[in-house]
Amino acid sequence: MPTNRELFFYLQKEGLPNSVITFVLQEINGFDRLLLAQNFDREIKDFDALKIAIGRYKSGEMIEYVFNKAYFLSFPFYVNKNVLIPRQETEQLVVMAIDKIRKKFSDKKLNIADVCTGSGAIGISMARELANHKFFLSDILEEAIHVANINLERAELKNVVTWVGDMLEPFIKNKIKLDVIVCNPPYIEDITTIDQKTWKQEPHLSLLAKPETKYYEIILKNYKKVMNEDFLLCFEIGENMEKSLTEILEIFGKKVIYSFEKDIYGKTRFLFIENSLK
Repeated sequence: MPTNRELFFYLQKEGLPNSVITFVLQEINGFDRLLLAQNFDREIKDFDALKIAIGRYKSGEMIEYVFNKAYFLSFPFYVNKNVLIPRQETEQLVVMAIDKIRKKFSDKKLNIADVCTGSGAIGISMARELANHKFFLSDILEEAIHVANINLERAELKNVVTWVGDMLEPFIKNKIKLDVIVCNPPYIEDITTIDQKTWKQEPHLSLLAKPETKYYEIILKNYKKVMNEDFLLCFEIGENMEKSLTEILEIFGKKVIYSFEKDIYGKTRFLFIENSLK
């Protein structure tokens, strides 16, 4: 039976990314990254399972779907092909949103919504960090909410509820007033910009929007129906959307303060909106 070290360098020569190799070795052995390093020269626990997993990956399947697992801010989320695999830039949205919430609202008890929640990665990650607030996770897809509920149960959170519904409809219907919305909606208009692996495996409804600003417009047109007077909206956006969203804000956001902010790669990927102080 080969060791983890031997397999790592063999798979590296086969052209697999280091991140994928590490992920596979961790999952097959049942290790975290530290334990893998400590057991690097031990035999892998299940060589046959590794061969099956690598075979599926080489045939084009995303490694997160092979193991039905994706790490987001170090927490292992269950994922399947009914939800997008959470991305690194979305981790930054969560970190930034938490920081802005703490600075803006201090110790006030809040209602916070993760709209278009998918796997629940955004809302659950925030609820784990902001345990004193009430969280609502919503998605139009019942299958996505099923995934979010699995992750919610694993996280053992009591301050979160989930709803199936289109954008702000569940909150309007249930007469819920929110202090914060965090949202990573679909925003890809041009199908040709999507890599084939993503297009073949991840849910199209969670990717596509026509126009690209469609779902941002829905929230900006209707936010007054669900937001308290003192509010914060936190969005992930496409890297080339600042101009089109600024035009939307000039129509629907005349009494708000907004800022576009960059991700760790220097790309404009976030939009934050709050009530005017006037």
